[in-house]
Amino acid sequence: MLRFFTRKKPDPAIGRLYDTVVAQARQPVFYQTFGVPDTLDGRFDMVVFHVWPLIEALKDDKGGLLPAGQALFDTFVRDMEQNLRTVGVSDTGFARKMKTIGKAFYGRYGAYCAAADAVALATVCARNLLEDEARATGAEAQALGAYAAAMRAAASVAADLPNSFAFPDPAPFAQTIPTEVTS
Repeated sequence: MLRFFTRKKPDPAIGRLYDTVVAQARQPVFYQTFGVPDTLDGRFDMVVFHVWPLIEALKDDKGGLLPAGQALFDTFVRDMEQNLRTVGVSDTGFARKMKTIGKAFYGRYGAYCAAADAVALATVCARNLLEDEARATGAEAQALGAYAAAMRAAASVAADLPNSFAFPDPAPFAQTIPTEVTS
């Protein structure tokens, strides 16, 4: 019976990695320059956007999640649960909201994984982050697509994942967006 009330202690490396994800997703440049809406949905989408390449990189040769990948996903889910509680979602609506979050995560994750290159990633970013797939050829979506490709590449060659990872700097990608677009 005691096993129902005890939780396995989370791996500190996973906690640090997830903290890195959230810190990267909260960088003002994504909202001020890339044009991601600074809303609850926009922030959720940015966390999914930044956790996706790490979970993808934490798979085995057969495509199954390694324990670290599962732990990172579980940390994401716990964070979403905590955020729902913080914004006041009641117990009666909690399961429905978590189901919505789950569908949103898997839909976005699948789209990012299926996008083979920066051009396809730009289309997915326009739809998921900029909320308008018609903007896929715009400077913001193209910059986000290039940044996403750089994130995927960095995660795929990260030698010490999950113990250490550094996201690419978004500033050089943001510099490709003309100022009149972001005004």
